[in-house]
Amino acid sequence: MTKDKEKLSKFSTVLSQLRKERGISQKKAATDLGISQALLSHYEKGIRECGLDFVIKCSEYYHVTTDYLLGVSESRNGAAVGLVDDDSLPLATLSRATKQLLDMAFTVSSGSNAQQFVCDYYMLALYRGALTLAKAGALPKELFKIDYTVARELASAAIAVEDAKFALIEDRSRTGLDGTDYTSIVELINQAEEFILGNYIID
Repeated sequence: MTKDKEKLSKFSTVLSQLRKERGISQKKAATDLGISQALLSHYEKGIRECGLDFVIKCSEYYHVTTDYLLGVSESRNGAAVGLVDDDSLPLATLSRATKQLLDMAFTVSSGSNAQQFVCDYYMLALYRGALTLAKAGALPKELFKIDYTVARELASAAIAVEDAKFALIEDRSRTGLDGTDYTSIVELINQAEEFILGNYIID
């Protein structure tokens, strides 16, 4: 397979996958993107090659980068991929699961402010983690403008609010699995539940 055909194949696969993830018909996607259903079908099957304008339009429509659409990057939102690549490290699962969850969050974020909610949520979660490290003495308390004991409570409340906002943006509940590889997320869930059961559940 030539490089051009390989790129076209990646684009068509990703284009079809994104539409199916959104749970919309080919007809609706074609209408929203301003082309005929037949032409979109050709793009998704790799029969025809589209122009740069259409790639950009799809990028905006599906809230992913053009690099992701073209198969150049594995990151849908442009975030760094593979924060921890060494599988022997305990952070490897957390790193992979975080990337996948962020990608999924951006995929379902169809509202204009939805992606900002996702960014705010993760920023606040990391900020709260930094506050915990400050309380443990691992970070200087002088780094924080707000008193860290008060900030921890405020950050927790803010996270709860952002969580509620994102959940209300759009209900994309689906039944069953859609073929996506949830390995990293399953590992994360298992580790978290083992931690909770082992440390907080009293028999």
